[in-house]
Amino acid sequence: MSKYRVEQIGADKFDLLIPLMKDCFSMEVDINYFHWKYIQNPAGSFLGFIAIENETGEVGAYYGVIPQKFIIAGNEQVIYQSCDTMTHSRHRRQGLFKMLAMECYEHLRKEEKLFIIGFGGADSTPGFLKFGWKHIFNFRYYFKPAFFCKFYFFRRVPLDGFIEEDIDLNLGNLLERPHTSEHIHSARTKEHILWRSKNINYNYQFVFHRSKGVIQGYALYYIQDKKMILFDFLYNDKKAGKALTWFLSRKVAKEHYRGVIAYCQQNGEQAKQLKEMGFFSNPFNRGPLRERTPFIFYSTTELMNKYADPEQWQITSYDHDAL
Repeated sequence: MSKYRVEQIGADKFDLLIPLMKDCFSMEVDINYFHWKYIQNPAGSFLGFIAIENETGEVGAYYGVIPQKFIIAGNEQVIYQSCDTMTHSRHRRQGLFKMLAMECYEHLRKEEKLFIIGFGGADSTPGFLKFGWKHIFNFRYYFKPAFFCKFYFFRRVPLDGFIEEDIDLNLGNLLERPHTSEHIHSARTKEHILWRSKNINYNYQFVFHRSKGVIQGYALYYIQDKKMILFDFLYNDKKAGKALTWFLSRKVAKEHYRGVIAYCQQNGEQAKQLKEMGFFSNPFNRGPLRERTPFIFYSTTELMNKYADPEQWQITSYDHDAL
């Protein structure tokens, strides 16, 4: 008989996850964090399971997924993201990760919803690959150092074309821009952007660029350790993209930040846009911002073969649950 039992968890037991977050990630969170991330998500509620030690009643591990809406071949579809995989240090090497993951996958398989993505960590990725997940591409950092941001003054962009903090603007023209049908990408809505920006771990800031009365682009960022972290940006044309880059560079220079850092799919569409805007990447396996994070996914054999090509995906930091 197993030393542990598996239970599906609901919002009434979020307090059980707090010690796991502290032990596994050294994160001090409260129940509001889980309500935001797992319940208030406009794409739907989470699916999660815990392993409870029979003798002590202590929660030893958690595994769960959250839904996200993507556009696949022109149609909106829910894909689940594996996130917050946690095993308490007192309960490791008991096979709890596999036990909970298989329970979750079987639940989704019965409902014909088995399509999961994940951003693998150094410790978790080998375990996922053993279960049959596929490593499709890597995420990596792209950055614009403060020195290069100082050159913003060679170009002048009217400041009255920028709007900060006003998410009540009409974003329809921007969010409904066309995509090539073969790419899998986020189905952004104003409601989802608002939810995404309410992660209590960061103080997100918006800036919008408007031309001729129409919003042509926006950037969403936060400041961490004197660095500007570019969480999301979207624009209709290169002119708007260059204007937003100018605005962010100006802010870095005036506030004496260390630079702008973005995080996205290596060699993906957004990476190409960043390079056009003067961002760099570290080509070496040592030095700052060298890290590469595996993007992995798991589904039926048919879908895993169908979507194994990295060129079919357009994934950005906006799609990452923990940024």
